[in-house]
Amino acid sequence: MKTSRMSAPGWALLALVVLATPARAQWTRVLDVTPTDRFSVSAKGDTLVACGDSTIDVTTDAGVTWKHSAKVAAGLNSVNTALVRNGVIYVGTDRQGVFLTTNMGDTWTNFSQGLSGLGTFVIKKLMVRGDSLYAATDGGGAWVRNLNAGSWSHFGNEIDNAQGGNMTTIAAGGSRLFAAGGFNGSVFFRDPGQPDWTESLLFNDHLAAGLAGLSAVWNGHAWVVGSNIGIFHSATGQAPWTFVDFNLRPIFFVGLALQGSDVFASLGTGAGSLITVSRDDGATWQNLDTLAAVFVYDLARVETTLYAGRVDGLWRRSIAGVASVPGGGTPRAPLSFAIAGSQPIGDRVRFTFDLPEAGPIAIDVFDVEGRRVGDAIRETRAAGHGEMGWDASSLSAGVFFARLTAARGEATARLVRIGARR
Repeated sequence: MKTSRMSAPGWALLALVVLATPARAQWTRVLDVTPTDRFSVSAKGDTLVACGDSTIDVTTDAGVTWKHSAKVAAGLNSVNTALVRNGVIYVGTDRQGVFLTTNMGDTWTNFSQGLSGLGTFVIKKLMVRGDSLYAATDGGGAWVRNLNAGSWSHFGNEIDNAQGGNMTTIAAGGSRLFAAGGFNGSVFFRDPGQPDWTESLLFNDHLAAGLAGLSAVWNGHAWVVGSNIGIFHSATGQAPWTFVDFNLRPIFFVGLALQGSDVFASLGTGAGSLITVSRDDGATWQNLDTLAAVFVYDLARVETTLYAGRVDGLWRRSIAGVASVPGGGTPRAPLSFAIAGSQPIGDRVRFTFDLPEAGPIAIDVFDVEGRRVGDAIRETRAAGHGEMGWDASSLSAGVFFARLTAARGEATARLVRIGARR
């Protein structure tokens, strides 16, 4: 059944559903991973990392074989987050900062240089974009570090000023950075060239005491945010936000995983967990599994397998054939954006794009410092393929980024310019 709201409240109903269906049997435990708390799971390609109290378990062959790491550091309470980049695994911990390993966990190197206040806050989420590593911290706000040189530095003040310094997540989509923190119903976004974060309210026109965004993902069309009362979605990561209520209170953890543009979510409460999927950017959800007395922290996907980090270890479930087009219709074409012709560019550029639906579009061009250059384009276009020209004669030599913003999100394209400004 596909729904944007559960038909009856509470876990009494969910328990009955579990007893009536074999959904729970679809999940099997990964026997090579110790059956203890797996606080987060993250995947990139065929590599998946499951985080525990002081160690990780990692597979690089889509779950065929697993490796158990050495302890990240002595006296750890938990390894909260991990990401993989160019064969290096970075992890964020509880009050001991960030560590990395270049040998799949045989040895660990402290990567916390510059994290002032370390020991008083928790690394909740790590995210990488280009050569920059970002950290969402519980108690210290947002931080950034260049992966090639330098040390950590505090990344903006608005999150802290808005009482969001106890962050829960940080993510990236298109050219936009996105974060959540605090218990006032606030989330935050930051675009290239902006000096600081901008606050956005999940209830659009007012703060909401006790409401916290817990996780976020960009699926190429929209932002989906899991909170402690349900799921919110927005085409741009700012108002207007739309709320989907599953009638579960309170939700302690929300895991989000992508398969193409389909979004899988786990909603973990004190009485159990709901696994659900959306094929329309978070607007409606199809419930897959109801797991009574099972607490799920996080989700990740490798190929056609969905992994769940749970209190009793790492579990997996096949999703082959689960993510399909509702009603047997034709899939909606994704938003795409590119430069027509070869690079480096000359004095004229031709942008080419495909829009999933008709509506207003905006094209802005930024230099590598995030400053807007040239004239902005503002038009209304029909769905489907389109092209338009742009005057690049005022650009100096260098690298630039063009951003297309449309009804279903945004996309970027890289421009290279050689030659003197005219």
